[in-house]
Amino acid sequence: MKKNLITTAMLFALPTIAFANENTKTELAPIVVYSAYATPVNQDQTASSVTVLTEKDFAERNATYVSDVLKTVPSLAVSTSGGRGTLTNVFLRGADANHTAVIIDGVKANPVSGYGFDFGGLALSNIEHIEVLRGEQSALWGSDAMGGVIYITTKKGLEKGKTFNVDYDFGTGSHRTVDGSLTLSGSNNNFYYALHGDSHHTKGISALSKDRFNYTAQDGTAVSTGGASERDKFHRDNTSLRFGYDDNQKGFDFLTSHSSQTANFDNSATDEKGHYTRTRDTLFKLSGFLGNGDELLKHKVGVSHIKTDSDTVGYASAYDAKKLNANYQLDVNFDREGTITQGLSFLTDYQKTDFNSSYFNNAGNKKLIEKSVAAEYRLLHDADHSLNVSGRYTDSSEYENSWTGRIAGAYRLHNNVKAHASIGSAIQNPTITEYYGYNARYIGNPNLQPEKSVGGDVGFLFETDDHRHSVDITYFTRNVKNAISSEVINSVTYASRAVNLDGKSKVKGLEVAYNGKITDVLTAYANYTYTQTRDSKGIELARRPKHLANTGLAYQITEKLGADVNLSYTGKRMDTYYSPSYSTHKVKLPSYTLANVGVNYKVAESLTVYANLNNVFNKKYENVLGYGQEGRNVYVGLKGSF
Repeated sequence: MKKNLITTAMLFALPTIAFANENTKTELAPIVVYSAYATPVNQDQTASSVTVLTEKDFAERNATYVSDVLKTVPSLAVSTSGGRGTLTNVFLRGADANHTAVIIDGVKANPVSGYGFDFGGLALSNIEHIEVLRGEQSALWGSDAMGGVIYITTKKGLEKGKTFNVDYDFGTGSHRTVDGSLTLSGSNNNFYYALHGDSHHTKGISALSKDRFNYTAQDGTAVSTGGASERDKFHRDNTSLRFGYDDNQKGFDFLTSHSSQTANFDNSATDEKGHYTRTRDTLFKLSGFLGNGDELLKHKVGVSHIKTDSDTVGYASAYDAKKLNANYQLDVNFDREGTITQGLSFLTDYQKTDFNSSYFNNAGNKKLIEKSVAAEYRLLHDADHSLNVSGRYTDSSEYENSWTGRIAGAYRLHNNVKAHASIGSAIQNPTITEYYGYNARYIGNPNLQPEKSVGGDVGFLFETDDHRHSVDITYFTRNVKNAISSEVINSVTYASRAVNLDGKSKVKGLEVAYNGKITDVLTAYANYTYTQTRDSKGIELARRPKHLANTGLAYQITEKLGADVNLSYTGKRMDTYYSPSYSTHKVKLPSYTLANVGVNYKVAESLTVYANLNNVFNKKYENVLGYGQEGRNVYVGLKGSF
């Protein structure tokens, strides 16, 4: 309890320290947001709750993998079933793991299965920019965006402004972890290219907990976890090639990538060996544009194809999946001059998915075709006032056709205060296994209806004249009908199926986020989120902490030497224990606080060495009931560019 109070005190003390140390009027460079609107917009003009993270943030928050930095974002809870490389999902604003759309280089990367995106093996080595957009976003991004959008941009060769450049990052750490990344990139006469490769390997820890944990379930049942011993290793290789042309009037972008990863896991505490999943993903994407935001019309077109092969040893399970997407967007910038600019965007989208699994009850290829049209109106004012209205209609070959919409607006009440609000509807289609079932234990339900939500937020942004310090306070709420759960239909075999719940599931909460440049050499961030979740029966939703908090300081001690410290607090959350006899018991997992520190030293212009000490106090905890987490661990590396 004392440690939690200390953490909370530090979080709320940071803004006070920051505002007391304003000693410069130098304004910060503007930040462009790509996910909130159909076209890129300055973050100051957005009405949406969005967090933007760059390579500087990755380094200052001791992050090696995407999930490391996502943990520091408001309203985002990360669920990890073991050590590095194991299944890692996110719960954004209390939404389910599959309620967040993940967009990588403009391509929706959510798996065809319909389950949440797995961040377990996604490294930061080739990533330039991450946005976390919160709230209902189906009007622009379709299904999977009930909780929000995570928008990821990789490097493409224009960043350095050089004909030829080499970026490298090599590191090693605890549990015999070895990582390596190399990127060759450049640009000339508006052409650009980037050839990237990275490899990650670790002996890991046991996926199931090695340490013993004892809990008492809500029904009084004694629950004990832990005792596993075998390490579950992880290995991932990734390559990508990107090239294109961009003269701000016309251009094209081609991207292809291939990744292969093998993640070991434990079937049970008595069956630890010989279980692993190997997944291969191959992507092709070609896009182009004609025109720009200063002209009346801008055309954008794109086509992408993702192929996934997954084989699980130990479960005798495998699936092949394909996703083909073609899209077109027309931007009509009919009011381009003056203090107010206005525009319309019209979007069309065609997507065909194929899924074939050996684990289905009724074997065979499953197809889904979705065709949608969408439109967006936006008004932007130089004083940071804005209005955005968008809507989408989706025609689905298997699920219910749907309309979704969203309205968002912002108004600067004062030079230092901006009000912002949004309201929208969203839709979430059933997963493939919920709809079709698998093996004899989970029966398909073709009568399932998509989940539908209506939600919104309202908040105030307080910032200094030079934008070096800001505090955003936002209240959010969401009501979900047709929420999908499961029910046991045979008490002897414990066979179950997915069902739509009657009534509404409800989520509400509060986000408080501070970002500041205290001095030219000292930066800080802090955020706190309160989230209350209830299903239609009034039961708390699993793995959604009621309280989340993060804070961090980065200090450039000398021109060459820098250091950072980060604290994260995860509050109590509900989880479910499945006994050997298949009975279920609700367990409230305790809260925990983690501390990480890092240091970096610039040896030469093209070489920086760094070291991170994570979980400084060697906290023993379970993020997900029954699954282990790393204790104190160290990671050292060298990176640079020439």
